[in-house]
Amino acid sequence: MKVLFADTTTADLVVAVIEENRVTTVLCRDAQRRHSEILCNKVAEALEKAQTGFDELDAYACAIGPGSFTGIRIGVSTLKGYATALPHPLIAVNCLEAIALSEKLGSKGSATVDAGNGYYFADFDGGVAPCLIPYDDVRAQSAASGSAVDYLDGAIAIVRKRFAEGNFDDRFQPLYIRRSQAEENR
Repeated sequence: MKVLFADTTTADLVVAVIEENRVTTVLCRDAQRRHSEILCNKVAEALEKAQTGFDELDAYACAIGPGSFTGIRIGVSTLKGYATALPHPLIAVNCLEAIALSEKLGSKGSATVDAGNGYYFADFDGGVAPCLIPYDDVRAQSAASGSAVDYLDGAIAIVRKRFAEGNFDDRFQPLYIRRSQAEENR
């Protein structure tokens, strides 16, 4: 198993080459909304560090949200582009599920992602009903929360499990819980 994974849903940018016994990562804390400018270079850097190429990959994986509307679109479209140029199966990773599974964040079973403007994207039902809650919602205090670098271990666990099961996606479908800021401001 050799899977290229990217997460552009938060301020962090994460690219990893996930293999059976090792993970090669390129982490960029607080990418300053420059994901579209640096993602492809970070992919090339991760592949070089892993001493592999696109032709040696077995699948592509991508965080599909929830998170930054534009960030989701950047990651999903880039990985779809790679899959068009050199076809491999696709694995979609739900960020809330990755947070809930993250050992680093305490595997609390419930998760939040900062949605900005006074809200969190939240999941208290194990992927059943992701929702939007205000910062002052008491449930957010007991939920795990983090950025892409913080929950990478949970994302890796999802990728490994889904690859082992042969549980691939025909296409990446972004997970949007609310409309884009431009749509909300209309």
